[in-house]
Amino acid sequence: MASSRSYGSGQKKINAHQRGRKGSIKNKDLISSLPDDIVIHILSLLDQKEAVRASALSKRWRHMWALLPDFYNFDALKMLWWRLKSYDDQQYDTELRKYVRYVTQIASSSPAQNINIFRVRIPLDRNYQDDLQTWVNFAMARSVKELELNLLCPEGFICEGKCLRVGPFGCYAQSPGAKSLVSLSLTALEVSGPFIDSVLLNLPNLELLTMSKLYCGVKSYIRVIGSSLKLRYLEISYCHGLGKLDISAGNLISFVLRGRKEDVKFNSVPMLNEVSFEGIYAVRLIHNFETISGFSSQLTKLTLTSVFKSISHSPIEFPSFRKLKQLELGIRNDSYMSLPFLSNFIDACPVLNKFKLQCQMRLDIWGTQFVNRRLEATVNRADAVSSKPHHHLNTFEMVGFLGCEADTELVLYMAQFALLLEKVILHPLLEEDNFGRTKEASTREQAKLLRNQLPARIRLEIL
Repeated sequence: MASSRSYGSGQKKINAHQRGRKGSIKNKDLISSLPDDIVIHILSLLDQKEAVRASALSKRWRHMWALLPDFYNFDALKMLWWRLKSYDDQQYDTELRKYVRYVTQIASSSPAQNINIFRVRIPLDRNYQDDLQTWVNFAMARSVKELELNLLCPEGFICEGKCLRVGPFGCYAQSPGAKSLVSLSLTALEVSGPFIDSVLLNLPNLELLTMSKLYCGVKSYIRVIGSSLKLRYLEISYCHGLGKLDISAGNLISFVLRGRKEDVKFNSVPMLNEVSFEGIYAVRLIHNFETISGFSSQLTKLTLTSVFKSISHSPIEFPSFRKLKQLELGIRNDSYMSLPFLSNFIDACPVLNKFKLQCQMRLDIWGTQFVNRRLEATVNRADAVSSKPHHHLNTFEMVGFLGCEADTELVLYMAQFALLLEKVILHPLLEEDNFGRTKEASTREQAKLLRNQLPARIRLEIL
C-alpha cells in the first residue's frame, strides 16, 4: 500500500511538471526570439504594406521593416490604379493622393539610419512639391547610396510650370548622403541652370548621373568639369532647354546623349570607351567625326541612332576606331543606309567583333515606298564598297528584317565580307494588314530562305 501511494504521489508530480513545461512553452514569445536575419528574410517576402502591418506581431518587429534593403522602392507605375487611369480619372486622382501620402508617411516615420536605395516612380505635378522635398530630405539624411526620382507628369511630357522642381544640392553639403551617394537618376523635373554644378560640387563620390526629360530653362550651359570627379557614367536624354555641354572628366567611362539641339564639347575624357548618340547629334557627328577625334581611337563600343538618308551618298571621312569591338547603328523615320557607307564604316573598325543594325520602321506606315528606298542601298554597290575583307567580325544582328532584296543582299554581303562571321541574328519586322492583324509569317519565311544561301560556318538565328 505504501508503495502504491508513493507511486501515485510521484506520478502527480510528474504530471504537474509536464503541465508547467507546456504552459511555459505556450506563454513564451517564440516570434520575438527569432534572429534578426530570419525576421528580415520573412518580411522581405511580403510587399511593403504587408511588411509594415507585420510589425503588430511583436514589439521587437515594430520597426524591422525599416531595415529591409529594397523597402524604399515606390513604383506607382506597377499599381493597378495607375494602369486603369483612363477608366476613372477621379478614382485615379484619389488613389494617387493616397499613395503619395503613404510614401511621405514612410519617409517621415522611418527609424532607419542608413538606406541603400530610395526610388520613387510616380507621375506627379507641382501640387506635390512639399512631398518631393520631404522625400529628398529623408534620403539625404539616411546616407542613401542610390537616389532615383522619376516623376513623369500625367501628360507624358515636360513643360515649364508643371514639373516638380528640385533645387540645388548645396543645401545637402553637410548631410550624410552628400558623401554616400554614388548614383543619382532624375526624370521629369525642373532644374535651374547651375543645378549640375551644385550636384558635382556637393556629391564628391557620385559615379553615375542620369538626367532624362528635365526642364533646364532656356539654353542652359552644363559643365561636367573637375579633376577630382569620380563620375563614371553620364546619361542625358531629351532635356528641354539644354544648349551647350562641356565635358572634362578623367574617370568617365560611358556617355549617352539623346536629344535634338545639344552642342557637346569634349575636352578631356582619357577613360571614355563607350558612347551612344541618338537624334540630330548622331547625324551631325557622322558628317563631322572630328568632334570625337580626341577619343575615337580608345572607344570599344559606339551606338548611333536616327541616321537619316542624307548620309547615304555623301562622302564620309571615318577616323580609325582601332579598339572598337561593338558597333550599333539605328535607322528611323524614312531613313536608309547605303552599302558603301556600311562597309566603309566597318572597315574603319579593324577589330570589330559585333555589328548590330536596327531598322525601326513599320510597313503598315511606310509600305512599298520604304522598301523601294531600301533597295537603293544595293545600287552600284560593287563600285563603292570596300573590297578588303574583315578578319574579326563574327556576329551580325539585324533588327527589323523585311525580307526584301536589299536586306537579303546585305546579309549575303556581310557573310562574304566578314571572313570569320559565325552568327547572323535576324529580327523579322512585324507587318500589319488593314485590320491591324499581325502578319509576321512572310518576313520569317524570307529569313529562313537565307539558311541555304549562307556558308556552312554561319549559324542563322531568327528571333
